[in-house]
Amino acid sequence: MPIAIGIAWLILMFLGVPIAFVLGASAMIGVLLGPDGFDALPALIEQMFVAISSFNFLAIPLFVFTGGLLAEGGIAKILMDLTNLTIGRGRGGMGASIVASAMVFHGISGSSSADAAAIGKVTLPTLREQGYPLPFSVALLATAGATGTLIPPTNDLILIGIVGNMSIAGLFSAGILPACLNGLGLMSLVVYLSRRRGYGNVTIPFSLKQAALAFFKAIPALFMVVIILGGILGGVFTPTEAASVAVFYGLFLAFVVYRSITFANFLGIFRTTIELSGMVLLVIGMAAMLGYALTIFQVPHELARLLDSFAPGKILFLLFVQITFYAIGTCMDTVPAILILIPILTPMAIARGIEPIHFGILVECNVALHLACPPVGNVLFTACAVGNTPLETVIKPILPMIAILTVTMLIITYVPDIAMYLPRLLRLVD
Repeated sequence: MPIAIGIAWLILMFLGVPIAFVLGASAMIGVLLGPDGFDALPALIEQMFVAISSFNFLAIPLFVFTGGLLAEGGIAKILMDLTNLTIGRGRGGMGASIVASAMVFHGISGSSSADAAAIGKVTLPTLREQGYPLPFSVALLATAGATGTLIPPTNDLILIGIVGNMSIAGLFSAGILPACLNGLGLMSLVVYLSRRRGYGNVTIPFSLKQAALAFFKAIPALFMVVIILGGILGGVFTPTEAASVAVFYGLFLAFVVYRSITFANFLGIFRTTIELSGMVLLVIGMAAMLGYALTIFQVPHELARLLDSFAPGKILFLLFVQITFYAIGTCMDTVPAILILIPILTPMAIARGIEPIHFGILVECNVALHLACPPVGNVLFTACAVGNTPLETVIKPILPMIAILTVTMLIITYVPDIAMYLPRLLRLVD
């Protein structure tokens, strides 16, 4: 019956059926053609409700809502002013400051698409004035937004932690240094290309007074990072509790400190939160149905037996994992892949001596890469929409950036200490 599930999957994907219904329908077809037939269908429905009833999933809509508040609240401009006055003063500095701002903004909003949209609206006119070609600017915006995905809080790490039975606090701490490595690699490339091609020919004189004022203005926003990361990593909050506190603090920033959101914007944020959260939870429920169908047909067992033959060691196994997620990410969103493959592959990784938190981070590195990869990168589409730029014109300038992020992904994959240093320092792993 796994063959029937695979055929149904391919046909439905080819017909353009939304991915949530592809997952659920292919699971139902496989079960119906199995030995128990209709008698097994109630178990599928039960699995769907069990999957979405996890208390930890409540953090997803709360972080989405917080991200919407901060994206609409003018926080991006405040962060860009700060980074421009510190690291964005030389040739290519504006491009480097976009990467830094996207990483900090993700630590506040938790959304890569929100990063790209909010920062793009602020920076694209200035980039054009400084001589950056629009396709290059859009490519940089997309990859900067994708780079920030490893900075907590991020919904993907919450999903990986829940379905892989990993510490979410451990994953959050483990994502920080890999994100910094990605950011440094991307900033180095941007500065090199800018100097070689003559982009960013505006030098901003350093003013200690202006830098101090920009930092003072950004303190309330930066304190959101302290609340979320400090609360979770310090054991004060669970991720869900931290998300709740972040919502209240985000409302305080938007309506009291910066006063930058209208009532109409506020209603729009509610609507967007409901839509995004509903889509994510529907995918989670349907993926649970497919995961259950694959389990009853012994697919994880057969895959484990196959990998024991072809990839018995750690090096080949990790290469297989990255190639698998890389291939999936080129044709569909990687969230279903996380929900289906992480529960299957994590025990195999542990059996090969791989730390589960490191395994979750290396998968998230791959997911982050595909957020900016054509043809299905969500952040890439957002950046193109903000810049009003056709996707085909962005492909050429984005390829060197994708290459750099691929190299850093492989470094993170095979040098586990980069990801595991902070969790060990904070005693979040044994």
